[in-house]
Amino acid sequence: MGDQSNQATTVSPNFEGLSDEQILETILDMHKPSKNPVVRWLWTGLGSIFVFFAVIGTIVPGWPTTSWLVAAGFCFGRSSRRMFRWLLTNRVFGKTLLEYYKAGRALPLHSKIIIIGIIASVSAFSIYIVTKLGDPGFGQTTIAIVAIVGIWFVGWKVPTDQFQAQPN
Repeated sequence: MGDQSNQATTVSPNFEGLSDEQILETILDMHKPSKNPVVRWLWTGLGSIFVFFAVIGTIVPGWPTTSWLVAAGFCFGRSSRRMFRWLLTNRVFGKTLLEYYKAGRALPLHSKIIIIGIIASVSAFSIYIVTKLGDPGFGQTTIAIVAIVGIWFVGWKVPTDQFQAQPN
């Protein structure tokens, strides 16, 4: 029988010896909301959309959940300490997102592959549309550079979660 308890007990060195409440406060302190109310409103709206996508992930097999929660956490961290706390502590998603932070803010490999695929697909489609609209090359180049940086960042700078479920 496989032991999956390591997933929940492995903690980043940054959080060793801290209680769950201290970890929560540390995570909240790492994100500072914008002072601009319009920007906060936009981050809250985007975060809410990502939470909706995460809800879909609880219903649709294969649809990522943690990736959308991480994106929502990022947005709420920029918009509202109260919303970010809610996301980290709610009974549906809180444990998943808190474990993500406790493990050192890593993404599972399958989520990284999906995110990279989305970046590549959307960028390729955007380059196609910009080309059809007659852009002389500046738009395509900008889109390609941003896509390459995004793929590089997700692929090589964001840590990969090494936890694997053990077969029974």
